[in-house]
Amino acid sequence: MPRIRLILEDDNGTPLPENAERVYPLEGDCDTLNQIEEAVDKFKNDALPQVEQTLLEQAQLRFTAQEKKRRTDA
Repeated sequence: MPRIRLILEDDNGTPLPENAERVYPLEGDCDTLNQIEEAVDKFKNDALPQVEQTLLEQAQLRFTAQEKKRRTDA
């Protein structure tokens, strides 16, 4: 069964601390175009919300750190 391995990294290529690497097995045999499309669609539905959540959390942490720094510099 084919798998997709995702590693979420920051701008420097360092894996993000939480959920840095995930493996998503593709369902089905992936022998036909329809099977491949179904497997990829399922992968997108499973993986992308988790990636988006991690990216949003990282952005929130950066924003909070910038705001704290801005307040201490003022």
